[in-house]
Amino acid sequence: MNGRIDTIFLGVALVYLVAGIALGIAMGIAEDFSYAHLHAHMNLLGFAAHGIFGLTHRLWPGLRLSPLTAPQLYLTVLGSPIFLVGVPMAQFHGQPILAIVGSLLVLSGVILFLVMFAGKALREEARV
Repeated sequence: MNGRIDTIFLGVALVYLVAGIALGIAMGIAEDFSYAHLHAHMNLLGFAAHGIFGLTHRLWPGLRLSPLTAPQLYLTVLGSPIFLVGVPMAQFHGQPILAIVGSLLVLSGVILFLVMFAGKALREEARV
């Protein structure tokens, strides 16, 4: 799985891009922008973040060798939809638990990515 992490992240990113654009079009047609927060998070967290993770893993294949690679993928890919379901639950129903849990899972995945990337960058700097 580690060898395909870039492809998985990019595939997930594209699904979020399609969903985010479709939601934006639906909001425009309905002239109801109450889901604008969800639309923005789908595009930024869903498409942009997953896409950047995928491209970074593609550009630095050594990142895939880290034992943190699988946990980073699982935390981010599983936490994102939990968070995205939680956004309207918090906004419209006053029930923020899914947004909280999802955001903490995603944050954990992002921290792992930072640790992996910083470790790789530091190793490369030491060789120069």
